[in-house]
Amino acid sequence: MKFAFALWAAGCGLAFGQTASTVTISNGVQLQVSSDLGAPTGQEQLSVEMVRASGHSFYRIFWDQNKLAVFAYELRVDLASDGESLDATAVPCEDEFAARFPQADAGKPVPTLSSDHALGPLGSGETASLPLFEIPGMGLHLTDAVSVKLNQAGGAGALHLAGVRVTVNGQAVSGPAPPSAVAGRFVMFYLPGRGGFFFSSGPVNGQPFVGSGTVDRNTLRFTVDNDVYQVISSAPILEHSDAGQVWVMHDPSYVPEGNWTQDPHSATPGVQQFFTAGSDSLGWWLK
Repeated sequence: MKFAFALWAAGCGLAFGQTASTVTISNGVQLQVSSDLGAPTGQEQLSVEMVRASGHSFYRIFWDQNKLAVFAYELRVDLASDGESLDATAVPCEDEFAARFPQADAGKPVPTLSSDHALGPLGSGETASLPLFEIPGMGLHLTDAVSVKLNQAGGAGALHLAGVRVTVNGQAVSGPAPPSAVAGRFVMFYLPGRGGFFFSSGPVNGQPFVGSGTVDRNTLRFTVDNDVYQVISSAPILEHSDAGQVWVMHDPSYVPEGNWTQDPHSATPGVQQFFTAGSDSLGWWLK
């Protein structure tokens, strides 16, 4: 489905923001969504944002240089029952998006898909293509690609978590170590009953991260609400250093929804369990 827009930008150079967003989860799933921009002439500036919509869906929002949305859609993702593929569907942004982003296009409805587009099931190594929109005269012909890799071991990023075990005040709380490593600009873990714990190698604008974590090779220590947490990884946590500071954010209300973060081979399917994840964007986890 193609959408044409007449956007005017006099004398603007082309400056693209992040066009790909990747997440790895310790159940072995790696999901990447990336944009092919076509052959831009350099007259228009676009950036792409990936924002969590619900527990198993995300908004892809395309912003121009005036911070106005020129297009958006919702991507829904679920783990297939056999654990060997992901079901992905792109759907139009509707009332919930408009209520959350009322000024995305200065109060006007943001252009979106005209119907649902099934992109899966996607097995490991498979990619589905989704044509989005064109901007005539500027060489922009945007297409998103959704790629899946299963049984991934880690990835690229400033922070790494592998075979993680967590203790609180010296007591083990995480259970068996997750099967796969994760990495990213941000990493996190989820503890049932205690919520989500998010980590960054530097301060994060607009989010209440605190520089309270210290890393000594494969051990991360931090304190939350007078509880002392120790995270032990089977490999070094920092990419370029044996020791350093890590910024920490705790969301006690965080509970993963949907099933794509769960281990399909768990002895207790459907029950939320400890997991770790890594990503280049907080938008995978936080609204």
